[in-house]
Amino acid sequence: MKHVFAVTVLAAAFAYPGMLAAQELPPSISGLGLTDVQIRQKPHVEYGSNVYGTLPGGARIKIELERNGTIEEIEARGRGLFPIDQIRSLVPAPVLKSPSWPADAMLEKIEFERGGRIEIEGRLADGREFDAEFEADGRVIDFDTDD
Repeated sequence: MKHVFAVTVLAAAFAYPGMLAAQELPPSISGLGLTDVQIRQKPHVEYGSNVYGTLPGGARIKIELERNGTIEEIEARGRGLFPIDQIRSLVPAPVLKSPSWPADAMLEKIEFERGGRIEIEGRLADGREFDAEFEADGRVIDFDTDD
């Protein structure tokens, strides 16, 4: 009987990729609405894990997590971009209120650094590439475009 249960669970995991892994998502990313979730340990477990999934809008992303579940970085997979508003819940309120925060941008990557600093790269609504860096209090450290 034990073998039948184990085979059933294994079959379900292959039939519905991410089904079991989705239950293990850390609180830091559980509210993103990810589907097709896969969690993979980094080569050295002490360095955390990578979570692969699809945002509600269809963008495929990779999330790098530290061992404690803290987000290091979210990056679009392939050559894709993801809407900045789909990760809004992860950004501190003062940063969101900054007049320089590109609320309608598409991101290639967002990095959450120690001390609360945030770096983003992507495309503005007008199509220009940009990279920006914000302090946790909303101050803009740097904002460059490909003008």
